Amino acid sequence: MFKHVSSLLPPSSRSSLSSFIFRKSLSTSSAASPSIPLIYSTPALHLYSLPVTPLQMNQYLLCCLSTSSSALIDCGDPSPSRWVETAKNGNFNITKILQTHGHVDHVSGLKETASLLSVPVHAHSDDWLIFKSAPAQGMLFGLDCPTPPKIDVHLEDGEVFYVGELKVKALLTPGHSPGHLCFHLEDENVLISGDLVFKGSIGRTDFPVGCSQDDMRESLKRFCALPDETMVFPGHMGHTSVGEEKMRNPFLQGL
Repeated sequence: MFKHVSSLLPPSSRSSLSSFIFRKSLSTSSAASPSIPLIYSTPALHLYSLPVTPLQMNQYLLCCLSTSSSALIDCGDPSPSRWVETAKNGNFNITKILQTHGHVDHVSGLKETASLLSVPVHAHSDDWLIFKSAPAQGMLFGLDCPTPPKIDVHLEDGEVFYVGELKVKALLTPGHSPGHLCFHLEDENVLISGDLVFKGSIGRTDFPVGCSQDDMRESLKRFCALPDETMVFPGHMGHTSVGEEKMRNPFLQGL
């Protein structure tokens, strides 16, 4: 039987990999400096991140260095101004909001962020009922979450879009939720994995609505088919790689 584990785990420390540039966040408090830490860099992109909400969900700011365009990923932070300030300080312009899925810790700041920026929200339509139920989800976890705005751009599996000149492919990876997406930057060997895979763990499949162990198994097989060197930036805990998870993650063994 395929077991589930909680996605609501405390963040682990970020280990360094010599081939890349990583910078650890010095603080996860919303009362800290408005600047969001830069955690990963290549010649083509900067990736900023900070765990937000009491559930320590990793929100991301993905920036294209050649065009200065950027995208916010998973807007759980009810204080979007610090993300806007970080983008402004780096001379980046936020042009998109990307959502891996609609669980409350990933969308509790979405309404405020979308209202502040007036940019399109990208997500998969199969998660819309999850998005709409976010306020009720919040009651279970003690999170105040206004009803998220509508999805403006309905991404399909395999659909390619761009953040500036960064090529991003949407991968439909259901199981944790029906319309769960990962965002794959194949040219940069980067995967924003949402709550599909974490460092040594995977997303829950026991929620009352939208979960499927069978779908999760197929999604994990798809994850394992990616190149081992792909860097993985999940919705909770620290970064990892496809190769490391295939070797060490107990939930990926035997797939």
